[in-house]
Amino acid sequence: MDGRRDRVAGAMRLLADGDRDGATSVLRAALVEAPDDPDILHGMACVARASGRPDLAIGLAGRAIAILPAAHFHITLGCALHEQGHREPARAALHVATLREPRDARGHAALAAVLGEMGRWGEAEASLRAALGLRPADTALLLDWARAAIMGDGVGIGPRLEASARRFVAQDAGRLHELAVLLSEWGRHGEAEILYRLVRDLCPDQGAAWANHGAVLFALNRHEEALAALEQADRLVPDVPETLNNLGLVLMALGHLPRAGMALAAARRCAPDDVRIAVNDATILTDMGEDAAAERLLRGVLAEPEAARGAEGARAEFNLGTLLLARGRMAEGWRHLEARERLLPEMRWPALAPWDGSALPHGRLLLHAEQGVGDAIQFLRYLPSCLRRVGVVVDLPPALHRLVRTMPDPEGLIASRCVVLPDGTPVPDDVVARCGLLSLPHLLGMAEVPPFVPYLLPPVPEDARVGLPRVGLCWAGNPAFRFDRRRSIAPQMLASLGDVGGMCFVSLQHGAAAGDPPFAMESAVTGDWLDTALVVAGLDLVITVDTAMAHLAGAMGRPVWLLNRFGGDWRWSAAFDRAEAPRWGNGTSRWYPSLEQFRQAGPEMPACAWQAPIAALLAALECWRCVVR
Repeated sequence: MDGRRDRVAGAMRLLADGDRDGATSVLRAALVEAPDDPDILHGMACVARASGRPDLAIGLAGRAIAILPAAHFHITLGCALHEQGHREPARAALHVATLREPRDARGHAALAAVLGEMGRWGEAEASLRAALGLRPADTALLLDWARAAIMGDGVGIGPRLEASARRFVAQDAGRLHELAVLLSEWGRHGEAEILYRLVRDLCPDQGAAWANHGAVLFALNRHEEALAALEQADRLVPDVPETLNNLGLVLMALGHLPRAGMALAAARRCAPDDVRIAVNDATILTDMGEDAAAERLLRGVLAEPEAARGAEGARAEFNLGTLLLARGRMAEGWRHLEARERLLPEMRWPALAPWDGSALPHGRLLLHAEQGVGDAIQFLRYLPSCLRRVGVVVDLPPALHRLVRTMPDPEGLIASRCVVLPDGTPVPDDVVARCGLLSLPHLLGMAEVPPFVPYLLPPVPEDARVGLPRVGLCWAGNPAFRFDRRRSIAPQMLASLGDVGGMCFVSLQHGAAAGDPPFAMESAVTGDWLDTALVVAGLDLVITVDTAMAHLAGAMGRPVWLLNRFGGDWRWSAAFDRAEAPRWGNGTSRWYPSLEQFRQAGPEMPACAWQAPIAALLAALECWRCVVR
């Protein structure tokens, strides 16, 4: 018996060394002497698997198990069944193996592989966790566990791999990269960043590793780190279009507009047929004020039928729409802006057809907010015109529900033909079509800015505007917005406003930035947008960057001074300035006649570009203080 075991063990060593023929010869000779020896039969099953014959291995392993149901025989049977495509029998065999010998990591790992293919990722992750408990130093098992955990929507994958960073070698970089890509595809950029960083550290001389890390840092809005990584990638491997494209986008987000333009132009030279890069290049041209060049580039993309039909074609058309609006070409601009439906299809109400602007023979229209609160406030001005054609159910963010009820209703249209959909309430059965708020100008054929009358009218507090002039201040937008760095202002840059005496400042800032005011000031009551509007109603002036606060104060008809970036949003472009010269700033707005702008003059870095507008605002505030009231 011991001799046969030694011969089987020798055959397995030959097999492990790649000598299948030698292993086969030894085992066949042993089988002649002992045709029913389970170890020899199992050895032959292993040789059959190694030779690409799982069908033979299944029969041999089955014979061995019939004689001696050892756990490792079940592992071989399960693996052979798996290779032959018989997943459920394979799972059953491997499950038996783990029950018979729970201390064998191979059984747990093989079972996990089958469970993963069956889509049972939670069970696969548990099996791999058991295997890791038995072989904690096995890096391959750790990476297998990470994949199963990701697919099973587990958490903490990145930190666990980071804790094992010293165990990884350069040969592990490929699998770590695959896991990072998987996390990125699932939108888990924070954990993906950890893995891309591990790959970068394992392969510090590879430009692609730095480029991938820079791209995920950009997705996380960690712009300075992204810039450093992408610059290193470009140094290691110059003239890679994807690297230059991402470098341009990061520079744009940081406000390095001329450098961003150079990077994107270089990317386009390297990849002249890449539509995505062309659209990005047109974006920076627009931000630099080179509208004609941007328009030519976007129309060139749309002139190619295949490109125009794709996702980048939709982005090109949408960007063309915003560019045309910024130039005052409203009818064409509104039409092209409809491409956003192709960019972000509305999936919440698949049974509702898009509205075409005509009167509905029966039923009502679902009118829904699409983007930010500022857009919703701006486009609510079109609600009465819409109500003249159709009855409406309005779907708005809950924080706007009370505010929208302050809209004046001289014709009784809102009271009789409009209902605000309560949060969490299903759409009424009589709703037969849907429409985004931003589509109203196009569908209603309103190619000009509507005549303005205040359309949000919360009651003015009884003690409003008593005592010192009251000035509201909002200095930052939503940091999740990729280009927020260019529209928001570092609080310390506004510190000098606190030196203007004879007035009371009130913080209108929302979010985390509210905790870092530029100087001591009164804090507004927090709550929904009606609570904010009640505060604004009691102010003499609102000073804000380009956020929903500008739209709120403007829609209420309250004086508002907008600190606006160079190449800012289309709605604040000079094409929408009023005919009357500004009294205080260097720009006005037909959208909100009570709004004046303090625009940046050029594409400098934010720290420089804001200096002149803030200085002009400070001087205007000194004069305003003398004439107010």
